[in-house]
Amino acid sequence: MIEKNMTKLFFVLLFLSITAYGQSDREVEYVQRHAYYAVEEMEKYKIPASITLAQGILETGGGQSRLAEQARNHFGIKCKKEWTGETITHDDDAIGECFRKYNSVQESYRDHSLFLAERPYYKKLFDLKLTDYKGWAHGLKKAGYATNPRYGHILISKIENLNLQQFDHINTSQVYDKLVALYGPVDRKIADPLFKEEVILAVEKPKAQKDNKPQPTKTIEVPKREENPRARVKRHPIGREYIVVNQGETLSGIAKLYDTEVDKLMKYNELSRPEELRSNQYLYFSKKRNRGAKKYYKVQKGENLYVISQKTGIKLNQLLRRNRVDESYKPKEGETLYLRGRKPRS
Repeated sequence: MIEKNMTKLFFVLLFLSITAYGQSDREVEYVQRHAYYAVEEMEKYKIPASITLAQGILETGGGQSRLAEQARNHFGIKCKKEWTGETITHDDDAIGECFRKYNSVQESYRDHSLFLAERPYYKKLFDLKLTDYKGWAHGLKKAGYATNPRYGHILISKIENLNLQQFDHINTSQVYDKLVALYGPVDRKIADPLFKEEVILAVEKPKAQKDNKPQPTKTIEVPKREENPRARVKRHPIGREYIVVNQGETLSGIAKLYDTEVDKLMKYNELSRPEELRSNQYLYFSKKRNRGAKKYYKVQKGENLYVISQKTGIKLNQLLRRNRVDESYKPKEGETLYLRGRKPRS
């Protein structure tokens, strides 16, 4: 019995360590992609970059949240009365709440700075030193930024585990070097939004001619190095890796790119034929789950049951069963679907 319990404990600890490693890896990638924006905002609005990054990581689950992916909203900022831009509905404290939708991640970071700088209940935070990330973390909780009583402690833990406090001592020109020093080599195009890859031109020498007449030289543009396919792979809240299909991509091309099989992709994504693949759909590399990460999903304009099952990572037959419908059912915009439990009988 003792040996059996020890074996069970070993696998539990192994699972937890693998999960923690994956989470840490995603968080490092988040910092690599967004540290420049955080430091840029710190220079302009005097908000510690460590705080901004920690909040972004926490609010988006390392960049994987629906709000981050579909609305570029990295800080969970709701619409409020003064918001006149685009919006997206999302289940938070209540079903179908209104959240802000941005044109870029940089715009989300700027709005986060304004959100703190222009509201009186955050005013005392700006009396703190830029390097006092602990004061900022607890001050945000005290001012009502979040309802979680441990919000400040969670931010501090994120900052210290990832050494984010080091970004509070630099400027934007030093971000790339700091990222390399902390986490190792990173593609400059990922870490620096202002970086422009220099076009490399190769000069082809003319062949010698019998009449010795000068021949024009030819300038050839060297093909750019292709981006690492793994850079577009994301991790869904249900714990499965996926990509968003680009226009023109085929299932066979994706299978070859990611060293897998077409049949497996069809099985995992409930496709009966390769031709059913559509651009902008979620495509998983392993089986979807029997239930979603959240209890409910609010139907968006133009979505059908298959699209929803892909977006939420729940198997289509389970989505049908939980909502007591069949494949012919067409959900209406704004309708609430169950991803956990079952819809009550009417």
